[in-house]
Amino acid sequence: MQTELSILYRAIQQFLLYSLAAAIATGMMFLDITLVGNQLDELSFVEISQETMLLISILLFLRLAWKRVDIRNSSVLIAGFFSCMLIREFDSVLDMIHHGFWLYPALLVTAICLFYVSFNIKSTLVQLVNFTRSPNYGFMISGLVCILIFSRLFGMKFLWYNLHPEESRFLMYNVKAAVEEGAELFGYSLCLISSLFYYREQRTSPIHSSSESHN
Repeated sequence: MQTELSILYRAIQQFLLYSLAAAIATGMMFLDITLVGNQLDELSFVEISQETMLLISILLFLRLAWKRVDIRNSSVLIAGFFSCMLIREFDSVLDMIHHGFWLYPALLVTAICLFYVSFNIKSTLVQLVNFTRSPNYGFMISGLVCILIFSRLFGMKFLWYNLHPEESRFLMYNVKAAVEEGAELFGYSLCLISSLFYYREQRTSPIHSSSESHN
């Protein structure tokens, strides 16, 4: 009975936390509209929240890579992936150096991570497979789909410019940007909460020596 109650408690806890993710996305948008205005620039609450969530997720996986040798390679890859996403979020700043400059630091991070795990590819694949077995994997994938796919498709100019063709393109662009950035923030919230759950899960589980990799 105690086990069943514990499982139900965790399920309710997850529901409340992921509901909070939706509330955060809406709340940050509300702050931008009421305090900043309708321009979702790099200093908006939405953008800063996205970057902060990405940074926390990166730090969580880097800490796992440092503490857990049995999931070190997979944690390095996931941290590297989120690092590339964070670099992409700063594309407008990096464009001041050269248009599309964000690609170069992103490729550098990718190369470093791939080089690191290349010394033990088999162990890396095993770790990644084990990660997909975690109950938190599904929520992280949902967040990534929301960020990389849904927000892009739902934020297409064609949809919003033709929804009210009589309105100015400037007005509809703001609507499009709000929808797209809001969907992205919701996705980042899902990824962050998933990362926190996964970090807690791995922090309390024993280290499996059979999965260790020495780089």
